[in-house]
Parts: sequence; structure tokens; C-alpha cells
Amino acid sequence: MYLRGILRMKWHDKVRNEEVWRRTRQKLVEEEIGMRRWRQIGRTLRKPHKNIIRQALQWNPRGNRGKGRPRETWKRCVEREMTMMGKGWSQLGKLAQDWSGWHLLVRGLYPAKGEGH
Repeated sequence: MYLRGILRMKWHDKVRNEEVWRRTRQKLVEEEIGMRRWRQIGRTLRKPHKNIIRQALQWNPRGNRGKGRPRETWKRCVEREMTMMGKGWSQLGKLAQDWSGWHLLVRGLYPAKGEGH
């Protein structure tokens, strides 16, 4: 709603959200969330192995899961994206140690609007 005000659009102007984002050169919410998720993964993987946050990535809950479809968890989402990239936790851990290399990886996953998007 606020972006429409910046563009001086009236409520009766029929303009799609995609057009508003294109005009303001804003990232889609999904892209911003994904980029922040991978930045956080990089920060976590740069921590020492004994760090509790780093250990949480490898944690696997015990017991039986409930009925119905499994929830889309943060970890499952990350692991799905990792398989699409063809990388594993150990490869990403090594890559994350090089901050500039990790930054390039994240920018490759979610390029800025002017970079071929």
C-alpha cells in the first residue's frame, strides 16, 4: 500500500503488485526472505563446530511425527535448495569460511534487479 502511495497511485488504479515492484525496483518478499535465510546460514556455518547454533543445524528430533503432511520447516526448505544447487552441508561449511565467496553465492541465488533479473 505504501509503495502505491509513493508512486501516487489511486485506489481505483488497477495495477498489479508485480508492476508496482518493478517500478520501485523492489525485491519480491520471497526473494528477500531467501536471501536473508542464506546470509544467516553463512553466519552460522562460520561459527565453531561446538557452538550451539551450529549444532542445531544437525539436530534431528526423536520420536514419531504426527499425522498428516509434514510441515515445511526451515531446515527442509534449506536442504531442498541445497539439493537444487548440488551441495551438501560439508561443502557449504567450507564455502562459508570464505566470506566473499559466500557473498557471491548468495548474490547468485538472488541477483539484484539490475543484474539479469
